[in-house]
Amino acid sequence: MCCKCCGETQRKSWVFGLGSVFVILGILAVVLWPGLADKLVENGLKLAPGTDTYDSWVEAPIPIYLEFYLFNWTNPEDIRNPNIKPHFTEHGPYVYLEKHKKENYTFYPNATVSYYERRTWFFDHQRSNGTEKDLITAAHVITATVADEMRHVNRLYKKVINFMLNTEGGKLYVTKPVNEWIFDGYQDDLTDFLNLFNTTKIDIPYTRFGWLADRNQSLEYDGLFTIHTGTDDISNIGRLTHWNSKNETGFYKAPCGIVNGTTGDLFPPKMNVNDEVTIFATDACRFMNLRPEGTLERHGLTATRWVGTEETLDSGENYPNQQCFCDPRLEECPKTGVVECKACRDGAPIYSSFPHFYLADKSYLNAVSGLQPDKSKHEFVMAVEPTLGVPVQVHGRIQINMMMEPDEDFDIYRGVQKLLMPMFWFDQKAELSSELAAKARLAINLSDYGFYFGIASIVFGGIFLITGITLTITKRWVRRPVDDEDILTN
Repeated sequence: MCCKCCGETQRKSWVFGLGSVFVILGILAVVLWPGLADKLVENGLKLAPGTDTYDSWVEAPIPIYLEFYLFNWTNPEDIRNPNIKPHFTEHGPYVYLEKHKKENYTFYPNATVSYYERRTWFFDHQRSNGTEKDLITAAHVITATVADEMRHVNRLYKKVINFMLNTEGGKLYVTKPVNEWIFDGYQDDLTDFLNLFNTTKIDIPYTRFGWLADRNQSLEYDGLFTIHTGTDDISNIGRLTHWNSKNETGFYKAPCGIVNGTTGDLFPPKMNVNDEVTIFATDACRFMNLRPEGTLERHGLTATRWVGTEETLDSGENYPNQQCFCDPRLEECPKTGVVECKACRDGAPIYSSFPHFYLADKSYLNAVSGLQPDKSKHEFVMAVEPTLGVPVQVHGRIQINMMMEPDEDFDIYRGVQKLLMPMFWFDQKAELSSELAAKARLAINLSDYGFYFGIASIVFGGIFLITGITLTITKRWVRRPVDDEDILTN
């Protein structure tokens, strides 16, 4: 139907009708859309089958890399000379592509889900600096574990242990290729003897020693996790409630032994950027508090950086509230920046710190040579976009150390220096892809898009109404013949 055929009444109906519709639609969009958009985004963030969060939670959609750096002990023959510091050279990184997949998950009516996580690693030759056949010399962990567990037994029993260490494969140090140090493990005479001996006094729960031996593709190694799904309260999503069906680890006294924080892959939306973030680290069997420090720009997103601080790995020296991280059976608690992990690491005298003793007491760094702490390389960082709780960049950096102590009853350790020996450190790194960042930006701006659409609709509808009012006042809804005559005359 042509507009020229419309009468004045029809034209008024169209102009004022369309104007009113656009204005009303715009007002509704401005008033109602923000709340509706927030609800849509919140529903998509909940951990429930069918949501984007669920799909990315079951199997990580972005590549995760584990970078391994091993310390090569270059002068073990000088360990009994107090004038020569043990020297270490860093080798690596040896990079592994890390695949995560949740399995055997069960959703419960109380808005929680329990699951196992299978992690699989693939060596990445191109990203690595070296090969898995590189030889690394380091302290013999099995011998150190036996000596540490037997340190306070009676002298007669220690003589028997000393004889065993001297005749059945006890060593001060050992040289092995990278692949055996990390995933494959190596055959060890002392380990074979202890497994054959089968005593409860010395518990060696593996047949081959490797830092991550038996872990590649294992379903149950990291334990059974139970977390909140956020379906009842989105602010709880990702919060860990139980580990191995318990709300305490059993490795530290409460409150340090409480299962707390998040596993690091799920965070609630609308995070308070001034609050600390708590991460539960299974490698240390404990939680770690990270403090907000600055922001990070990636793919159009602004993420808040939460970092490890002096407090994160303190055992009560500077922060008394963390005294419970120190085993009362120890003769002395670790100084700041170092945490004892014996119970968590099968009784081995293992201690964790940040790489190169970054933020740790200077005595640890001064006892060795070859290490150079660097904030940019060794800081533990978790950068999260706080509006949606989306991890943008992760650098989970932890160093594993072993305590070396003199003991006059064991020939191998007679006269050695007492120090914390760096063994290796790793960086578990991941970064949000540009495709996922684009989806995140859309979700963040969804409310604004509706608001802008509403304003545009109101303006567009207003133009219709103003035009209609103007035509009504000037009585020019229908062109009169005299108007045509005026045009011709002029």
